[in-house]
Amino acid sequence: MKGIDVIVAGHCVQLERFVRRGGAWRPIEFPSAVAVIPHPDGGVALFDTGYAPRFHTATARLPYRLYAALLPVSCGESDAVVTQLRERGIGPEQVRLVVLSHLHGDHVAGLRDFPQARVVVGDGALGSGWRNRSAWTNTAHGFLPALLPDDIDDRLLPLAELTVGRTGLGGRLRNGHDLFGDGSAFVLPLPGHTEGHLGLWLPGSGADGVLLVGDAVWNERAFTHGELPLPQLRGDRPRYEQVVGELARLHAERPELAIVPSHCRAILDRVRADG
Repeated sequence: MKGIDVIVAGHCVQLERFVRRGGAWRPIEFPSAVAVIPHPDGGVALFDTGYAPRFHTATARLPYRLYAALLPVSCGESDAVVTQLRERGIGPEQVRLVVLSHLHGDHVAGLRDFPQARVVVGDGALGSGWRNRSAWTNTAHGFLPALLPDDIDDRLLPLAELTVGRTGLGGRLRNGHDLFGDGSAFVLPLPGHTEGHLGLWLPGSGADGVLLVGDAVWNERAFTHGELPLPQLRGDRPRYEQVVGELARLHAERPELAIVPSHCRAILDRVRADG
């Protein structure tokens, strides 16, 4: 896939039935994907950072241990995105931007490995007073504050500082935040899974563009066949279903456009084979 590289940085295990209607009552692996987007002037950008070994440390004690028990994780040093980038000749200092789809542990565990990167999160993703929330509240929301850099507040790049432009996607996705200022990457709000959930649209990649959607859906059959996860596994069901509807529309209108969820093994295997 032209212009980007997709890395799998660890995985967790959960029942397939939890993530799509009609799935089997059997445990399957959910890979944690990281997209690597090189830019001639902006350095390297990442979409999410996947798992990293520090996830195990962050979930070693109660109540955070419950998170790890619910979603058993496999991630060693060789799986971490920082290690895999070094194998590709990319040092951590070359990563200048990180767009986080949201702040669950499987998307932010590698963030501390890129201390020079500005960080883009969605409006409301952190919320006011996040440093003072109880550990039990954090656990209930899949949030592990120990995974965030100590200087996260200083490194945030607010969406309001990015120019809003037309994406060419139409519908609710017609406008996006221009990440590099040249129309090559647009940050898109895809709310529902969490407050402030984001996607990243790369119009110049692949046959008809690549849309990285994080956890807006977990499986391609959500937007191809309407097989949605159990209702209790989504933060804001109405907004979630609106986003899935937009993805279904795009898939029908532009079948060559690659819609890439972070945890769909079938799509990730195709994307990585094309790359």
